[in-house]
Amino acid sequence: MKKQFNHRMLRFGSVGMCAACAMAAGLLSGCVDGMKLSAQQKQIVEQAEQIHDRAYRCTPRELALAEAHQEFGRHELSRGKGKRAQDHIAWADENLKLADENSLHPLCQDPKTQDRDKDGIIDMEDKCPDTPGKPEFAGCPDPDIDKDGVCDKWVSEMGLTSDFNCKGIDLCPAEPGELAYSGCSNPDTDGDEICNAWVAEAGLAEKFAKTCHDTDLCPDVRGTDKFFGCPNPDSDGDTVCDPWVNEKGFDAKFVEVCKGVDKCPFEKGVVEENGCPPPHKFIKVTENEIQLNEQFQFKTGKATLLPGSNELLDEIAQVLKDNPTIEISIEGHTDNKGKRKSNLKLSNNRAKSVLDALAKRGIDKKRMHSKGFGQDVPLTTNDTEEGRALNRRVEIHITKR
Repeated sequence: MKKQFNHRMLRFGSVGMCAACAMAAGLLSGCVDGMKLSAQQKQIVEQAEQIHDRAYRCTPRELALAEAHQEFGRHELSRGKGKRAQDHIAWADENLKLADENSLHPLCQDPKTQDRDKDGIIDMEDKCPDTPGKPEFAGCPDPDIDKDGVCDKWVSEMGLTSDFNCKGIDLCPAEPGELAYSGCSNPDTDGDEICNAWVAEAGLAEKFAKTCHDTDLCPDVRGTDKFFGCPNPDSDGDTVCDPWVNEKGFDAKFVEVCKGVDKCPFEKGVVEENGCPPPHKFIKVTENEIQLNEQFQFKTGKATLLPGSNELLDEIAQVLKDNPTIEISIEGHTDNKGKRKSNLKLSNNRAKSVLDALAKRGIDKKRMHSKGFGQDVPLTTNDTEEGRALNRRVEIHITKR
């Protein structure tokens, strides 16, 4: 033992200093190694204390091995067993590193301080601990982004429907809709049972199959299946397309029904006249009215039509025959001469006379309605003869096409 000790003293070059180290550390393997091992052992103790709580939760085995081996190392150092102390401290260091590395996950932290999504709301109080949220939504994102009262899909998926002031599952979370349509807007705004284009684009055709079908080319106006959700592209049936067909760029879509642009879409015409009939002499047909270029002629103060009105009546009757779906309201008006009650009766009778005259020319009475308004709806002043002449009139309004 003595020879071995002296040999080591010569090796380090200072017998007195090495003897002091050996006496302090009690090591057989060298005083410098003993000091290093002692420092490593103390460092392991400090590190184990720092990670103890999270390591205890997630890597208790590695933590226990690290603590046990450092204690064994400390004990062997006190006995002067350098090699055995070195082995234990190495094992302690290895297990401590494993305990540290495998306990870094947020779930290993103290539940009272864990905040995995870093939104400032601890996981114990956060209903969405893995997704950053807001305090007003208990740590979750806004459950109803488009503010339509219908919950975004993730709310239901996480079982949080009862936690927020919204209902159902929003199939259109980016745009405000209605609960009745699962958070989407009305899939058939014009009510013709043909779906708006966005339904197919969003892949929701099956979802709304009970409400509508196919794709509506004219979502803002009621149409039919035959015309892809659009109204009749040739409403007067003269094979010349109504102007809206060209305006919407649907010429090719309806080429089998009509062609060109109808300059008289409210009256049946001919192709040669761009959809207009041969020029009328006494009338002009608009969308809502058959305008009269001259008035009916009646016996003074009576409802009897004079022969001078026959051409006017013939022309109106022909228009109604050419456009069999049109229905009209014949309205009689007077000036303010005479008593109001008498004027009301006269205007009513004159309107009825026109209806009867058209019926004699083959127009079904079911397509016509007559009413008198007397002096109550003047066009202009009754203070002049010219004004009174204008107020004595019959108007023909189109009530249905």
